[in-house]
Amino acid sequence: MKNYGELIGAAIRAYSDGSDRSIQSNHGILGPSDIGFCRQKAVLMVKGVEQTDSTPIMPAAIGTAIHDYAEKAMKKMFPNWLLGSIDHIKVTATLPSGATISGHPDIIIPEDNTLLDLKTKDGLAWAKREGASLSHKYQRHLYVLGAIAEGLLNPDKPLYVGNAFLDRSGKDEGILTDTELWDPTLTDEIDSWVTDVTYAVMHNQDASRDIPSAVCERICSYFTACRGGLAINDGGEQISDPELLSAVDMYTEARGMEKTAKQMKDEAGAMLAGVNGSTGSWQVRWVEVQPSRVESFDKQGYTRLDIRKVRAR
Repeated sequence: MKNYGELIGAAIRAYSDGSDRSIQSNHGILGPSDIGFCRQKAVLMVKGVEQTDSTPIMPAAIGTAIHDYAEKAMKKMFPNWLLGSIDHIKVTATLPSGATISGHPDIIIPEDNTLLDLKTKDGLAWAKREGASLSHKYQRHLYVLGAIAEGLLNPDKPLYVGNAFLDRSGKDEGILTDTELWDPTLTDEIDSWVTDVTYAVMHNQDASRDIPSAVCERICSYFTACRGGLAINDGGEQISDPELLSAVDMYTEARGMEKTAKQMKDEAGAMLAGVNGSTGSWQVRWVEVQPSRVESFDKQGYTRLDIRKVRAR
C-alpha cells in the first residue's frame, strides 16, 4: 500500500518550492518579506549559499491558500480594490542608496489611499497585544514606496498602511487590522538595514544575526550554514530580542491572570454552593460526578516552560 500521506506532503512541498517567491529566494533576490528579519540570512541568500536545513512547510502553505481565498472573496465584494493574487501587480521600491526591492502587495485600496498586507497567524492573541512586527512594518512600507512609484497611491494626501491578521487555525473568526498613517521617515531606517547587508556581501563578512539561535533553529533553512560552526552556550543566552522580551511578559502576565481567574472561580463557586437556576443568560446547576478508578500507568516525560522571577543578588 502506498503512503499517500507522504505523496501528498511531497506534492505540497514541491508546489511551494516552485512558487515565484521560492524561486526568487533561491536566486538570491531579496523581497520585501526578507527585509527587517535577519541580516545574516539575507547575506547568505544574496551570496547564493545553498540552504542546509528543512523547515516546516505547512504553515506557509495554509497561509498562501487562505490568502488566495480571502482575496477572491474581497475582489467579488470590492471590485475596485487591487489584490495581489488576482490583479498581479508588481511594484518596486527604490531606496536612497539605490537599492531596489520588488514584490506583490496584497491589498491596495486606491479610493482610501490605503495599503494592507495580509498575514496569517496560529491564533491572534499575540497580534492583538503587539501589533505588527518590525519586519511586517518594513515589508508594508516597501510596498507603499513601490505603489507610489507606480501611481497607485498618492503621497500628497493622507496615506494609510497596515496589516490584516487572519487566524489560520480558524478558532478566531475576526479579522484583526493594525493600520496607521504612513511614516515616510521609515525609509532611511530600512535603507540602513539593506546597506548593512550589501556591505557584508561586498566585503565577504558576516552581518548581524538578528534572530536568537533557538528560534533560528526552528524556522531558518540556513541554520546549519549560519550557526553550525559557532560555539553553543549551554547555559542559555541573554535575551534581548524585543519580541522575545514581550513574549516573556505576555506569558507571565497570562499566568498571573490564570491564577486570579482560579481564585475568582473558587470564591464564586463557594457563594453558589447548592444553587440551581437561571439568570436569563446563564444556566446554573450542580452536577454529581460519580467516583471512578483509574489504573496506574507510566507518565511520559515532557518539556515544560518555566519562567520565574530572577533572584536578587
